[in-house]
Amino acid sequence: MATDDKYYMVRSLEKALFVAETMATKSKWELKDLSAVCSMPKGTLQRILRTYEDLGYVRQVERGGAYALTLKFYKLGKQITSRNDIVSMVRPVMLHLRDRVNETVNLSVLSGVDMVVIHQKTSYHALQMDSIVGTSFPAYLSASGKAFLAFLPEEDLRSFIKELRRTDAGVDSDKINWLYRELEVARVRGIGLDFEELFKGIRCVAAPVFDDSGRILATISCSVPTVRLDRGLSRKLLEDIPAAAVEASRLFEAPARTFTLDIDDIAGQLVGS
Repeated sequence: MATDDKYYMVRSLEKALFVAETMATKSKWELKDLSAVCSMPKGTLQRILRTYEDLGYVRQVERGGAYALTLKFYKLGKQITSRNDIVSMVRPVMLHLRDRVNETVNLSVLSGVDMVVIHQKTSYHALQMDSIVGTSFPAYLSASGKAFLAFLPEEDLRSFIKELRRTDAGVDSDKINWLYRELEVARVRGIGLDFEELFKGIRCVAAPVFDDSGRILATISCSVPTVRLDRGLSRKLLEDIPAAAVEASRLFEAPARTFTLDIDDIAGQLVGS
C-alpha cells in the first residue's frame, strides 16, 4: 500500500482496494493467509471482506471457509473496457448512417437515470438538435432511453425505476406504468421512439447495440425536427437505424436477435398521419 501522507486519501478505501488487488492474485484465500500478506489485522480484514460480500464482490467458498473474488470486478472491468472501445469501433457505422440519412446520429449510454451522448456525427442541415458530446437527458422520456431500458436485466431495470422515483418526484405510478408499456413495445420492435416527449418539435428513433454476451451496450439514434420529418425520411430512419445498430452489434460479436417492426405503420405515426 502507498504510505505517502496525502491529505485527500481515504485510507479505508485504500485498504479495501489493496485487499481486492491482493485477492486477484489467487483463486481463493484463507483469512489468516490474506491477513499476513496484507499485513492487516484479522478484524479489519473481516470488516472489509464482509462489506465486499454484501456488495457482491466477494464470496465465501463455504461457510467459515476461504474467500474468493466474484466475477463482479470482471464485469465492471469489461464495462469500462467496452465503453472506452465502443466509440472507436462504432464510429465508421455512425458516419455511414449519417451520410445515408443526413441527420445527426448519436451514440448514447445509460448513466444513472439519464442517457449520455458519448459520440455524435452531425448532419449538414442548418436546423438540427443543439447538443454536444456529454449532453445528458432523462432516459425514461427519450427514444434512446427506451431502447436501452427495454433490454436491461430485470433486476437492473427495477433498480433504475427505484432510483428514478427517488430523484424525480414527478414520476408517479401512472408514468411508471406508461414506461413499462413503452418498454414492452420496444422489446418487440427493437427500437425506441420519442414523439416529442423530450423536446417539443423533435422526434427520435433509436436502436440498441449489444455486446458478445447479449447485454445492452449503447444506443444509436437520430433526432429529427418534425418540420423535416416526412414519410420518406421516416421510412429511411426506421430501416437504416436498426440496420446500423445490428452492424455495430456484430462488431462486438453479439448474438443475432429477431424483432417485429411494421415500418409503414410507424412511419405514419412519426409524421402524425
